[in-house]
Amino acid sequence: MNSPLPSIAAQLALGLSVGILAGAWHFLSLRWNWPLFASGKAMPALALQLARFALTGALFLMLAHVGAIGLLAGMMGFLFARGVTVRRYGGSQ
Repeated sequence: MNSPLPSIAAQLALGLSVGILAGAWHFLSLRWNWPLFASGKAMPALALQLARFALTGALFLMLAHVGAIGLLAGMMGFLFARGVTVRRYGGSQ
């Protein structure tokens, strides 16, 4: 029986790697975004914010076409990248 979906291992690997990369870019790009908001440059800040959300949404849509396991693995990678980024750069001091 041939399935058009990739194997479970391929979905996991693709989803996890895309999720980690997307999460890292999404959360690290906040380092560029918040100074724009703080300095009163609202239009460039909103453009970067929109780009962050659009890219993240497009990558998750791509993973949804790969399969449910790929999408869940992508979300897991995204949240992993969030945790690493917050631990490394965020938090109160």
